[in-house]
Amino acid sequence: MSDHSKLRDLLFPVALVFGVVIAVLVFPPLGALLGIVAPAPLLFIYLQRGQVVGLILMGLVFAALFVLMSPGQALLFVAEYVVMATIMAETIKARLTMDKCIFLSALGSMTLATFLMFVLFADRETSLTDFFQAQIQEHFNQSLNALESMGEKQADLTAMKEFFEQSSRTFASAYPAFIMVGSLITAAVNFFLVRIVWIKLYGDTLFRREKFSELILPDFLIWGLILSAGSLFLLGNPVGTVGMNLFAMVLLAYLFQGLAILVHILESKKVPKFLWALVFFIIIIQPLLMGLVIGLGIFDIWVDFRKIKQQPTGNIEQ
Repeated sequence: MSDHSKLRDLLFPVALVFGVVIAVLVFPPLGALLGIVAPAPLLFIYLQRGQVVGLILMGLVFAALFVLMSPGQALLFVAEYVVMATIMAETIKARLTMDKCIFLSALGSMTLATFLMFVLFADRETSLTDFFQAQIQEHFNQSLNALESMGEKQADLTAMKEFFEQSSRTFASAYPAFIMVGSLITAAVNFFLVRIVWIKLYGDTLFRREKFSELILPDFLIWGLILSAGSLFLLGNPVGTVGMNLFAMVLLAYLFQGLAILVHILESKKVPKFLWALVFFIIIIQPLLMGLVIGLGIFDIWVDFRKIKQQPTGNIEQ
C-alpha cells in the first residue's frame, strides 16, 4: 500500500469523528443521531493502526471537545465513546465472542458514564433518584422542543407532558436500565458496522467467524424475565426498582435473539438486502412489531425456530 493510501486510510476515520463533533455544535438533534456511530471510527482506527495511534486519536478528539464545548462534555465523551471503543477493540483482539465484546464494552461505558454524570452534574444534597429524574426531565424537554419545531400539535404535546409528569419518578427509577440499554444498542451498532467494513477490506483476519443469525441466549435467562416481571408488582421499594431495571435489560436481550431469528429467516429466504433495511425500519418505528420480535426471542426457548440448538455454537463458520 502506498504512503498516499495509508495517509488516506488514517485521515478518513479522523474526519468522520470531527464531523460528528461539528454536527453536534451546528445542529444538536442531528449530532445526537450521528453520536450513535461515533465510536465506530475510533474503534476502526484502533484496530487498524494499533493501540498507540488509536489512543492518540481519542486524545485529539477529547482536546477538541474540551476547547469547543466544555470539560464536562469532553469527559462524558471519554466515558461513553472512548471507553466503549477501547474495551471493544481489546475484546475483539482477544478473540472473544461477539456477545461478550458488546456486553463488556457497553457495561464499561455505562458504569463510567453514570458515575461521571453524577459527579459532574449532581448537587451534593441530591439523591440518586432525584438526579436521574432531572436528567430525564432535561432529555424530555429537548424531545418536546424537537417535536414542537417539527409541527407537532400543541394538544398532543400537552398530553405527553402531563403523562411524563405523572410517570417521571418511575422512569427515574429505571434510568440505569435506560443507560445500559442505550449503551448496548450503541455497542451492537458499532460492532457490526466495523465488522462489516473490516471484513470487506481485510477479510476474516481479526473478527471471529460468527453469524448473528445463530445467536442463542442461555435458557436460564427466562427466569430473570419471570422474576423481574413479578417484581414490577412491588414498584415503590428497592426490590421493585431493581426488578424494573433487570426487566428492561432482559427484554433487550430477547429483542436481540428475536432479531437473530428474523435475520435467519431473511437469509434462508434470500431476501434482497434493500428489503432488510425496510423490514428493520418498520420494526423500529412500530412498538407492536418490536414486541412481536421480543416474543420470537422468548418462545425460541421452546420452539427452536432455527433448529440449531443441538449444533455447537462456538467458532461458527459463515
